[in-house]
Amino acid sequence: MFSDALDEDRVFYSGNFIVIPIKPRKRMVSLRVSEDVLATIEKFVIKHGACSRTLVLTKLIEAFAEGIRRSGYCVSSVKLEFVRKNGENSVSIVLNFNSSEK
Repeated sequence: MFSDALDEDRVFYSGNFIVIPIKPRKRMVSLRVSEDVLATIEKFVIKHGACSRTLVLTKLIEAFAEGIRRSGYCVSSVKLEFVRKNGENSVSIVLNFNSSEK
């Protein structure tokens, strides 16, 4: 039961031991993007100031994983919708995962 203490950020009790992880366990993922992509993300982060490039990418990946999980792992496409503050001129991008349409 004590080995379960390494799961996520939950508190575990085992006999006289209480294990409280300081940080949730996360694994490193390396991404390669073009300089233009990185510059675009940097401009967004600078404009909003309250977050980091890593946080933006982490939250996008977490949302992607949650959508896949909630869809029962049977996803054929993903639609990203970018909405401006005033609600006008939204931009939608569809990522198609159908293997027959590469």
